[in-house]
Amino acid sequence: MKVLNNKRHAVYYLKLIFSLSLIAWLFISIKWSEIAILLSHANVVWVLFAFIWVIISVAVSTYKWQLIAKASALNLPFSVLWRSYWAGLFFNNFLPSSIGGDVLRIYWSGKYCGDLAGTTTSVVVERILAAIGLSLAALLVIPFVSLQIPYLLLFFVIMALISLIVLSLFLFPKLVVFLQNLVGFCCKFTDFFQGIAVHGKRLRYNRFFLLKALVWSVMFQICVIIVNYCVFRALNITRVSLLQAAVLIPATSVAAMLPIGINGYGTREGAYITLFSYLGVSKAEAMTASIFFALIVSISSLWGGWIWIKEGKNIAWRNTYERKDAGESGKIFC
Repeated sequence: MKVLNNKRHAVYYLKLIFSLSLIAWLFISIKWSEIAILLSHANVVWVLFAFIWVIISVAVSTYKWQLIAKASALNLPFSVLWRSYWAGLFFNNFLPSSIGGDVLRIYWSGKYCGDLAGTTTSVVVERILAAIGLSLAALLVIPFVSLQIPYLLLFFVIMALISLIVLSLFLFPKLVVFLQNLVGFCCKFTDFFQGIAVHGKRLRYNRFFLLKALVWSVMFQICVIIVNYCVFRALNITRVSLLQAAVLIPATSVAAMLPIGINGYGTREGAYITLFSYLGVSKAEAMTASIFFALIVSISSLWGGWIWIKEGKNIAWRNTYERKDAGESGKIFC
């Protein structure tokens, strides 16, 4: 256990060093006077619009998550998912790993419905659909935008295919069965993987809900794109059209998800600078837009921190065996 903790600490510090080094290099290479001008002329109305669209995006993503939960036969009201999503967003932005927010969502919703395997499946599938929606949002717009960026189309096609393959592992849970057999010596984990397999089958049989959730995943990505577009307009960067942002922002989102830094810092800024340079956006403009976007999302997520402090720890575990299907999927411990 001590060796494992040491490895985790080592990985964390390597990521921290990478993010700080990349951000330091970016800060050195930009013109601070240009950033000062951008911030001094920022349009407050567009900033307000950006905050509003962040809230809309969370509502869309929460509804998408609820559709997946329904397909998996989980009794999770929108209000519960809404609060846990905001709390998870707070953890994503203020913990050194974006996985922390997903763990909190699984924990909170699992406490409500008493089915940890089911909520784990719903959150993971929601994440996978978000990746597919991200690729589809860009692929739908690419034919209508002239961007001389090599391999961009191929990148999104590969991204969508990989996400579909990962999704199939849950819908056709042979891998889950393999993992179950691998840890079959532990009754607790055996039941957990059996629950994931059952929920994976339920999702496969409720394809309409999955398809609907995929549509809302694309809608969520559109909301994220609009937030970024509002940021560019707030900074008076008019060289980026909404359609161009619809192609490039999904690529920056992928860069932010790479597990080589802390919460996407450094990699996201590098992606903004590299990709938007094709539109004539300067390093200072792209860097400011990236940090401004992250700041708006972080400030918005503070409400999630208040929700967690106020009520997150007061939700009691429900009795799993009260559910009719507890013998199939609700059972968490032996």
